[in-house]
Amino acid sequence: MLILVAVVYFTSSYGSSNAIPLAISRDAVSDAWLFSSRDASGAQESDMQCPRKRVEIIWSCIATIIAASWVSVHPNLPHPNDSQYRRLLRRVKLMLWAIITPELIVFCSMRQWYRARQMERKFIGSLIGFVFFWNLGWF
Repeated sequence: MLILVAVVYFTSSYGSSNAIPLAISRDAVSDAWLFSSRDASGAQESDMQCPRKRVEIIWSCIATIIAASWVSVHPNLPHPNDSQYRRLLRRVKLMLWAIITPELIVFCSMRQWYRARQMERKFIGSLIGFVFFWNLGWF
C-alpha cells in the first residue's frame, strides 16, 4: 500500500517530465560505446532524450503487477448457482487482496493446506479401520 501511495505522489507532483538517461563523457568511454551521434557538421549530440515519459513507465509497472496477480490467483471452485459476474467479482477481490497484502494469501494457502492434511489423516484412519473390520468379517 505504501508503494502505491509513493507512486501516486511522484506522478502527481512532477507533472509530465521525460525520463532522461545520464550523459556519458567522451573521455570515459571509447567512441564505440558512446550513445551519441554526429551530425553533418561533425558536432556531437551529447544528451539523448528517452521517448518514454515517467507516467508511461509507471503505468507499465502497474499493468505488470495487475497481470501477474491476475494470473497467480487461483480461487476455490465457485458455487454451481453463481453467475459469471459473481465469479469475476470474487476473483478481482482476491486479486486486489493479493496486491495489497500478499502475506494474507500465503496465510490462507497455509490454512487450506493444514485443513486438507487433517482431512487426509481422518480419511486414512477411517479407511484403515474399515479394512481392519472387513478382514474380521464384520462387513
